[in-house]
Parts: sequence; structure tokens; C-alpha cells
Amino acid sequence: MIKGDGYELWVCRSAACPMAAVEAEEFIPRLQAVLEAAKLGEFYRSLSLKSQKRYRFRVALSSCPNACTRVHIADFGLIGQVVPQLVGDCVACGVCEEVCEEGAVTLQDKWPLFDAERCLNCGLCIRACPKKVLAPEAKGYKVLVGGKLGRHPQLAREVVALASEEEVLRLLERTLSFYREHCRQGERLGAIINRLGWEEFLAYLRQ
Repeated sequence: MIKGDGYELWVCRSAACPMAAVEAEEFIPRLQAVLEAAKLGEFYRSLSLKSQKRYRFRVALSSCPNACTRVHIADFGLIGQVVPQLVGDCVACGVCEEVCEEGAVTLQDKWPLFDAERCLNCGLCIRACPKKVLAPEAKGYKVLVGGKLGRHPQLAREVVALASEEEVLRLLERTLSFYREHCRQGERLGAIINRLGWEEFLAYLRQ
């Protein structure tokens, strides 16, 4: 975990994990730069809060959909995604269908079909394919916001199912701007969204 002035940035060990759907190492400093630019520590101090230590904006990144729980209870959570596609001649061995825990891959007429509603974009079928005829069609991050624990816990809600790194950075900037504009007494982002409404938050992101 990276602790900064007014924020925490938690990341999984994607470089050492065989399950990683994305490589996040070079992306992490860019996330941290956006957090630093928001001057959250300075913002919290301007509120004259009694205990500065307990107030942090929390960001969590998991490199695959096996995501640790932190992304679901963070103010801003990211889950690595990889969308599979067929790029070669399938031999209908059935390995992709067998390894998919979601039942999102089925073989029909000797070709794998992907159920987008069930698929978590974990990339397991890609890694398991013995003929290497499955490959990423796209990579990115699912973006979640508003998670928290405490007296009134709630899970984060999805904002975007598949966002590029540039889109993630823009969403983080807009989210931090929304937070600074509407935060009262160091409250969590989820509490602000509950107070103002989900649609108002989404409208702010689109500005």
C-alpha cells in the first residue's frame, strides 16, 4: 500500500501473479500523480478536522477479477479486465470451456462462443488455450466507486465496465473534484453520493 498526504493507494502484486489480466506497474505512478495533484491532505487540513489521521481518500487496484475485497470497499476501485477473442483455428479441445468458472464459454460447431453477460474478463481461457488461438481483444479496468466500511458499510458501484488507462485517469480526476466540492467533515465518497444521488454524481463525471 502507498500512503500519501490524504490518500491511500492499494495495489495487488500483479507482476508476480499468474492470474493478472493487466500489467499495472507503469500505471500506478500515474494514478499516484493524480492523487498528489488533488492535494487531499491540504484539503482535509482546511476542514479543521479533529483527527487528521483517520481521513483518507482510498483507491484500490486489483489486476484481475479475482479482486481482493479492497476494491469493493474503496472510494475508487479498479479491477483489471481482458476481453477474449478467437484469433486462430480452433481444434475444439474444450479446455477453454472446462476452465471457465462462470460457464461463459461454450463450444458450438467446434467454435468457442463467449457469453458477455457471464464473462468476467479474467483471461483464464486465454492462458489455458493449448493452441494459443485465444487472445485479448481489449484490456482495461472496471471502475467502481463509493465503497466503504464503518458504521454503514456498502459495496462500491460500477461506473464503467471497461475503461482504458486514460479514461480511468480522467474519471479519477473528476471523482476527486466532485469529492472536494461536496465533502463535509471528511465524509466518505459513498456517503456523499448517497446524500446527493447517484445520477447527480454520474452527471458530474460526464461534464
